[in-house]
Amino acid sequence: MKKIYNISIVGQSNTGKSTLINYLCDKYVTAESKKLQTTRVNLYNQVTINDIDINLIDTPGVSLQNNDLLSTSMKSSYIKTLESIDLLLLMIDIDNKDLKHEDSILNLAKVTNTKVILLINKIDLAGDDLIELENIQSRISDKYTLASYFISLKSKQGLTQLTNGICDNIQVNPPLSKNNIIPENQKTISIQEIIRGVIIEHTHGEIPYDTAVHIENHLIKKKIIEINASIYVNKENQKKIIIGKNGSMIKKIGTESRLKLELIHKKKFFISLNVLVKENWKNNYKLLKEIGYLD
Repeated sequence: MKKIYNISIVGQSNTGKSTLINYLCDKYVTAESKKLQTTRVNLYNQVTINDIDINLIDTPGVSLQNNDLLSTSMKSSYIKTLESIDLLLLMIDIDNKDLKHEDSILNLAKVTNTKVILLINKIDLAGDDLIELENIQSRISDKYTLASYFISLKSKQGLTQLTNGICDNIQVNPPLSKNNIIPENQKTISIQEIIRGVIIEHTHGEIPYDTAVHIENHLIKKKIIEINASIYVNKENQKKIIIGKNGSMIKKIGTESRLKLELIHKKKFFISLNVLVKENWKNNYKLLKEIGYLD
């Protein structure tokens, strides 16, 4: 049986997580969002690094404050992910002085006995100031006794050492999971999340967190993929905002989603979007299961 290792990447918004995933995949697969905790499900990409086959998992952060069914499910899924992966890459921005979020992740990783590597990104911001860089390295090293890599995705510093380090760490043992952990509906979920990502970038306040996308049906033709999707919101005024004046916003969401999907899949897309109000959808078991947020 072919050996496939599972590696999860976590990090707060704007740490460079999506840029790292695109770099390791050697192609555009995901966009960076500056809004906090917008990813809800694991997104998988299969890559080969130094002749080693890897499932690269873009893993969402978890909110410890929210207790709705969606949040509870995300926490449960997060722990299951930690139990099944061979390595966790935890990304940190060098400017981040508050590491409470990272501490909570490391505490969970400790419970599940998950191997962790710290990635400290944006060292280019230190410029030629070696003292500043040493201070940053010292601050991280004093807090965490873990393997750490100081990198810059912008200037490509430390990336060769990182990829070699990833491979060295996972090859010590055979893959933890003998079965393919990628769910059958992964392609559908990834398309839903790309559309939702566009909504997130064009909306503000509570809307990015109160929106869900569900592909009702899709048709794969020889030259085009046709998508019919519903956008769920909690309130009527949220529906009006997403539709926009004379349908301007929903048209923009559809167009940008189509362009992103065509860039990733190298195939033409046709997207039809419908906005529906579903109050308290985050506690709707049936809907969450249909969307793919529940197993």
